[in-house]
Amino acid sequence: MKQVATFILAMLVPLQALASDSQHCPQFQADVKQVYWGDLHVHSAYSLDAWGYGTAATPAEAYAFARGGSLKLTDTLTAQLERPLDFMAVTDHAEWFNLLYICTDPEWSNDPYCNIMTEKNTREDGGEVFAEYVLPTITKAQPEPTPICTGDPAHCDKTMKSQWQRIQNQTNSANDPCQFTTFVGFEWSATPDFSHNHRNVIFRNEIVPKQAIDYMNFPSPGQLWQQLDQNCHPEDGCEALVIPHNTNMGDGKSFEVETASDELLSLRAKYEKLIEIHQEKGNSECLPAFGQTDEDCDFERYLTLNSKPMTADGYTREEWEKMRSGYVRGLLKKGLVAYRKSADKKLNPLQMGIIGSTDTHAGTGGLVDEAQWKGSVFGIGSLDRAMVRASWNPGGLVGVWAEENTRDSLFDALQRREVYGTSGPRIQVKLLASTEALSCQSDIPAEIIAMGAELPKTRQTPSFQVQALYDKTPIQSIEIIKGELRNGTLEESRTTIWENAKGGLTICATWQDPDFDDSAPSFWYARVIEAATPRWTAVQCKQENRCDEFADAEKTIQERAWTSPIWYLP
Repeated sequence: MKQVATFILAMLVPLQALASDSQHCPQFQADVKQVYWGDLHVHSAYSLDAWGYGTAATPAEAYAFARGGSLKLTDTLTAQLERPLDFMAVTDHAEWFNLLYICTDPEWSNDPYCNIMTEKNTREDGGEVFAEYVLPTITKAQPEPTPICTGDPAHCDKTMKSQWQRIQNQTNSANDPCQFTTFVGFEWSATPDFSHNHRNVIFRNEIVPKQAIDYMNFPSPGQLWQQLDQNCHPEDGCEALVIPHNTNMGDGKSFEVETASDELLSLRAKYEKLIEIHQEKGNSECLPAFGQTDEDCDFERYLTLNSKPMTADGYTREEWEKMRSGYVRGLLKKGLVAYRKSADKKLNPLQMGIIGSTDTHAGTGGLVDEAQWKGSVFGIGSLDRAMVRASWNPGGLVGVWAEENTRDSLFDALQRREVYGTSGPRIQVKLLASTEALSCQSDIPAEIIAMGAELPKTRQTPSFQVQALYDKTPIQSIEIIKGELRNGTLEESRTTIWENAKGGLTICATWQDPDFDDSAPSFWYARVIEAATPRWTAVQCKQENRCDEFADAEKTIQERAWTSPIWYLP
């Protein structure tokens, strides 16, 4: 048990103190990693859909909240994290940087086009802001500038750069190496025909392009990657990651690798190394086969077609299977097919690690506790409004295994995909693999493969080990999900490798794949599931003694974690 004890001790190491004059944090040890908790999907008042529903928090105030400060949400309601985050990125929508700068802060223009934005930005009336400004700008396949920018494009260009600079300034000022890390970022928000194909762009450090890249000017993922490639050069110190999210609302679009050019496949593989599996607008792990009930894929499901909520029987088989292919598990399987077709290039364009985040539009990054969450931005302060979106949830977190809490160390871990996502709890998890047999009673072999990496080509049956430490709720089960391309056919399986109805706290479980085919491209990831606890809808309706008014509100939830996969690509 020596190795497991070492693992647990490493996870319990406290946050480092302030950096000294050396280039590392005081407690830094090469190759000794601990988990850091963060949120890479947070919106402030600089996002139009957040501003429109009454959010007033600036990026600076959002970062202060993430560090443990209180944040005023309404006249009578404040929020504060019980456990501050280790790192965060404010990812405001780039599409409206100029519009918000001109109509609200700091210019407060008197142009009549701004009236609804400045007069209706409340949780009660925010739908008018959304309908007037958000929907017309990002839902067209060929987007057009807003009227205020059509009249003065030069001013709009200038103000967009000014807003981008304000975000950078606040983000860089909040960065506190070894204590709290901030990442400069923005969201590219493509919603053609109401299908969410959004991406968050996260930069390594303060060296970023002069202009944020928005959907209205660059309306395809390929153009986003190309702009990054042209304006963010590693030799100059600029590096970026692009993270798709809400593929559950994407109608299966924006991942067409079957007919893409070699250039676009290479750019996708270069930038899209991660995918967000869980956030407040639903879970994106998987869907069951058409017409089937499968609890494996029935977690915080929010079904939409062209962003309109639907029941499962509202889809045709073609629509369902198209949507299903865009969920994380479907994308990982598509990547195996693309890899096989790439022949000598040996390129998997969908080799993505897994993270979680919140997508909060209230500036409350990391506020994921079911007992603390007050509903999405639309519902804060009102149970009735919150329950309109009862299918939504508090969102998730990303756990990063890194040597220290700095931009470089965390970004390196994100790039190598040594990360995982949770639906909110801080379950601490490692997935390891080896071509040697692994045992919880023995030391880990020197040639160990961490999550996010690849197994070497082998004829030996790979062995896997999952190490897990509970958060506040005991762990009930640990599963390994496998996908493979065998003899031209995609297959997937789910195996429970540890289970205890009474729950466990500190767990080590090993498993050897009994059906390994050394000629079949494959992936494996672990899923760790907690015992059931009350869902936020049950907490809120009980607090107001109104559960009888809301059908299905009194639910429980089994929170969970998903590791990044380990791949075998022969």
